[in-house]
Amino acid sequence: MGSSLFRLVAGGAETRSDAEIAEALKRGDRDAQLEAWNRFSPGSAETLRRLMGPGPDREDLLQEVYLRFFRNVRSLREPAAVRGFLAGICVHVVRQEIARRRRARWLRLTDTGEAPEAPTPAPDVEARDLIARYYAVLDRLGATDRSIFTSRTIERLTLTEVAELHGISISTAQRRLARATKRVAAMVRQDPAMAALVASRAPGAKS
Repeated sequence: MGSSLFRLVAGGAETRSDAEIAEALKRGDRDAQLEAWNRFSPGSAETLRRLMGPGPDREDLLQEVYLRFFRNVRSLREPAAVRGFLAGICVHVVRQEIARRRRARWLRLTDTGEAPEAPTPAPDVEARDLIARYYAVLDRLGATDRSIFTSRTIERLTLTEVAELHGISISTAQRRLARATKRVAAMVRQDPAMAALVASRAPGAKS
């Protein structure tokens, strides 16, 4: 698979439906790979952005998503559901990346056992600061709980889809989602800036 696969090419008019592109991929049509990349990768990039939050490595994650997609597309039962299939791959890639980062934090501990200080980012707008704070809260969840939480609350998957994606029962997904939601809510309340934002958006709050 050449590197040209991963260059977003401005193409002509779209002549095939999502399902037709997926069917071509399932047949092994390699020409359909670039067409799939052009059609679907912007949406996948946005999914990764929402799930991961700020960070410089989403391009690498996007390439990993499409390597897995092309390798596993033959397992797609409903070609028309190709976008949902890709969203599921995005969730899996993000889940593994979060787990990898958590392991890496342990490896980077200093001799005193304290985590090294992160470089201080340049001043930015208030909204960006709040987004960074929110994703820092999500970083404190375990990889699976974060994946379940973000799949349901950010990607808006149904509870059934979340359960299937994570290989667990609906009741287990519901229980873990409730636990993660309570943890996130508690951590948000402990952050003055985020707590103020939540309070300002509560029903009956004065604008």
